[in-house]
Amino acid sequence: MPVKSSKGAKSFSGLLNQPKAGVSLLDKANLIDGTSWADEFSFPQVKKLATFMDVYHVPEETVLFFEGDKTPYLVLIVKGQVHVVKFDSMRNPRRIATLGTGKTIGEMTIIDGEPRSASAVTSGEATLMVMTADNFNRLVDERPRVAVVLVLKIAKLMSQYLRQTSGRLIDHLSGE
Repeated sequence: MPVKSSKGAKSFSGLLNQPKAGVSLLDKANLIDGTSWADEFSFPQVKKLATFMDVYHVPEETVLFFEGDKTPYLVLIVKGQVHVVKFDSMRNPRRIATLGTGKTIGEMTIIDGEPRSASAVTSGEATLMVMTADNFNRLVDERPRVAVVLVLKIAKLMSQYLRQTSGRLIDHLSGE
């Protein structure tokens, strides 16, 4: 796992330093709609959402962001996989999850603006869609109905993650 700490880097934005793919609005909408993530959205809502997202085609081992990074953006995995990595007390990277197509990462940071709680790196070539906090705020202003659906989706995901974490914690505490 090639992830190293960004200690000393005030605001590293690995993914945002990659070139954006030149993709039409309809193609972006189809990329989103082709994932299970879009299930709660109608296609007209997906098209509106797509106007606030950018597409990136990135190579293997691209660091999307580091734990502690303060640049807020949500990443939707359209193709490929992303490893979620957390550093242990000895500053060794430990993979805590691998996310695939239709999963998102970075939801919390566009909502609360807090630093990243983990690092993320692609495990192979990947196609990713990104919504920055600025675009999220524009979405809220310009398309509030679509923004409400997105916020409800994020709240549902956070609830699911919390339930899963609680279940793992109780298993860990009981020695299973």
